[in-house]
Parts: sequence; C-alpha cells; structure tokens
Amino acid sequence: MSLTKLPPIRFSPEINGYFLKYYTQSKWQIICDALSTAPTMSFMRIVSEPREEVQQVVQSFVDEQCKDKQWPLAMKVTQHSILPDVLCIPVEGPFDIKQYEKEVVVDIFAGTSILRGADIFAFASPFEIQKLTNTSLNLKVEKGEEVAVMVDIDGSCKRGSLKEYKGSKIFIGNGRMEMSRAQIFQSNPLELSGIGVTMTFPLYRTLSLSTNPQLSSLVFLQNLPSILTTHLLSPQPGDLVLDMCASPGGKTTHIAQLLQNNGMVIALDRSVKKVEKLLETVKACGVENVVRCFVLDATKAHLLSTDELARFSVEDIRSGMRTMVKGFPEQTFDRVLLDPPCSGIGQRPIFIPPNQSITYLATVQPDYQKKLFKSAFALLRPGGTLVYSTCTINPLENEHVVGWALREFSDYLILVEPEIKIGEPGLRNAGLNEEERHRVQRFEPGIAGGEETIGFFVAKFKRIEK
Repeated sequence: MSLTKLPPIRFSPEINGYFLKYYTQSKWQIICDALSTAPTMSFMRIVSEPREEVQQVVQSFVDEQCKDKQWPLAMKVTQHSILPDVLCIPVEGPFDIKQYEKEVVVDIFAGTSILRGADIFAFASPFEIQKLTNTSLNLKVEKGEEVAVMVDIDGSCKRGSLKEYKGSKIFIGNGRMEMSRAQIFQSNPLELSGIGVTMTFPLYRTLSLSTNPQLSSLVFLQNLPSILTTHLLSPQPGDLVLDMCASPGGKTTHIAQLLQNNGMVIALDRSVKKVEKLLETVKACGVENVVRCFVLDATKAHLLSTDELARFSVEDIRSGMRTMVKGFPEQTFDRVLLDPPCSGIGQRPIFIPPNQSITYLATVQPDYQKKLFKSAFALLRPGGTLVYSTCTINPLENEHVVGWALREFSDYLILVEPEIKIGEPGLRNAGLNEEERHRVQRFEPGIAGGEETIGFFVAKFKRIEK
C-alpha cells in the first residue's frame, strides 16, 4: 500500500454552508484539502546569540539527521526575510511510500507531531505493535526492525493490546524500532525515556528536534504567526506585560526574551495542569527571572474587591513573594496579549474535522472571547497596546470580534496599522470596513500568495489616553 497524501478534511453540510458565506466554493475546497497536509515550512525562533552561529549549528544538525535517516542532503536552513529571529526549514513531501508489514499504532496527537517532523517517544507511544497476517498475530518486534506507523482515527486502540486492531487507521510513514516491543510494554510507562521509533520514511520530511537536547537552548519550534504576534505586541525593556491565556508558553517566553531581562511578564491560565506546562516551558527557556505564572480565570482578572485592591502590590509579584493572585487593579499593564481559547479550525495537519456545532462556532466561543477581551481592556493602561490573536479561520472569532471591540470601546480603543505585515487582509463582509480589514492579518492554509502555515488571525489595538 502507498499513499501520496492524506485524505482531505470534510466538514458537515451545516459547517460547509456557514463558511461558504465568507469563501467561494473553490477557496473553501483549497482550505479543506490543506488542513490534512503539513505546512510546507517549519519555523524556529532563535533564542540565543549570535544568530548566524545558531543557524550554522541548526544546519549541521539537519545534515546529520538527514544522513542518519538516509535522506538527501538538500534541506537548507534559511533566515526569514522579514523576521530576523526566525529560521525556516522546508517540509518535503508527501512521498509515495511502500508500507511495511509490521505496524505501530499511535494516537492522532502523536500522528500530528510525526507529520510536523517528530519521532515517536517511547513513553508516549506506541499503543500497539503488531504483525498482521491472514491467519495469525505475531507480536515479536525487535530493536532495529522496520515498521509501518499507523494513526488510530477512532481513538479506541489500547496500549499494549494483544488483539488485532480493527478500527480505522491511516498510514503516515515507516520507521525504525529503537527498542523492542518487550522493552516498551514490560516497562513502567513513567520510567520509559528516549525515542521508541525513529521515522526514517515519513510521509513528510523535516527536522526533528527530539533527538538533540542542545538545540532547545538555541531555538524554539513555533508557528510563524505566533512569533509575529509577539513582535506586534512589541514589549520593551521595563514593561509590565500580561499574557492572559498563556499555556503552553511559546509567546510568554518570547515576550520575556524581548524584555531583555528588564521588566515582567504575568502569565495566566485557568487550570493547574496548563500552568504546570507553562512553568515547564518557562524553565526550559531560562526566563524564570522575568515571568510569574498564576492559575486564574482571566475573565475575572480585573475584578478585585476594595480590600483586595488595598492589599495589592505589583512589587510583591515582581519579587516572587506572591504565589497566588485573585486579580489585578484596572489599568495595570503596559501591554496585554490575548490569545484566547478558540475553535482551532486552522490547526494542521489534522486527521478528522473538529467536532463542533454551528452554535459553538457562532455563539459560544465568540461570547467567551468577548468576555476575555473586556477583561483585557480593563487591565490595559491608557496608551498601552493590546494584541488579539487566534489559531482559527472562523470570522466570528476574528473579524467580528475586532468589529465588536471597536464599537464596544469606541471612545478608548483604536485598531493600529501593524508595523510588520506577513499575513493577508481580513475577510470582506465580516464586520470590518476596508481600512480596518487591511489592518488585521489573516493566515489561511493552502492559499497561494501568503505564508504557507497554519490558519491564524491577529489584530493590534492601542488604548487612547483620555
């Protein structure tokens, strides 16, 4: 069996009808087809100086990885033409690949990572390793053997299953076992470490950072629009910055980097688990001295009682004396980044369409984003900057939220012409006039002429001093 590409994403007639209010049939088809494919470029944010030396180190590692996986030495690392702290690495594929007989089955999250360049960690996957024949199931798979990697579409394959998996699965490439099946499944999953399967013949080829810990101190793998978002926020040394929905921490650590060890980032998320992940990222990037992380519902971050306001001290937070907060006084922050939870229709590659209703897309999610925006505005000082971004192409979470904000805070908030333009203008007939839609930036999967990346949206505001 061989595949040249993954099956295109197909939404329900109801969802298709909704998006066809904003897109032509042909453009919507292009987007749907692109959602199941990897972007044609991977991006890394440089976190160490000098940049030219970092680029050389990354290129050397790319060449080394290509040799190990027996790929042609044609993958060149380049600097982005507009953002000087960004390295670009091409994604090659899809390739026609002959599927090996023995199989490794992984979940859709691991599958997505593999299509973006990752190998398979032993502790996370595989769920099942098997050899399928017409009459038997041979479970003996040894280190060094070649295996086909399959993605479990149904989500029902159990780790270490002894039965042939009959559910839906998709082939995404071949790999080399770095451990035997016995090593993986006779060990405590929490004690496993390292690579379980090296992807030697993936459907898409690009750099894997997982095999070289040294690179994590030099570069941070991040989607290009996310890097742009922080540059538009433009934090300056000495600023007090709020990142309202911060986990997993890519933008938080970028803000900290731009502060140049002078200033403070307050990073919030509403669950303990997300803040734990945020803290891991902050520590890994070595920016703990300028980042403070708190578990807090950002919609209520501006709601403090009179007593709480009287006791509040920014210096206590800067010093690390406060490990918990209930909120912040209004007009506290020089800059606010709001990258709220969203429908995620733009993340790629995906194997199945998001399970979301029209009500969720049109009402539930936008209403929550507006609550967060109200809190963001309240916490922003006059003269301050607010950046709003999402990883969805849904106009009701993007242009319509921007239009609502300009009406809701018409006396105090203006939409700013971005200093850096990489994306395309906003959609027509989506709540913005011509001038406004050219001040926002939209990234759409598969659309020629723009950056080939995930679906994304970003807008920059300034609070007027009155």
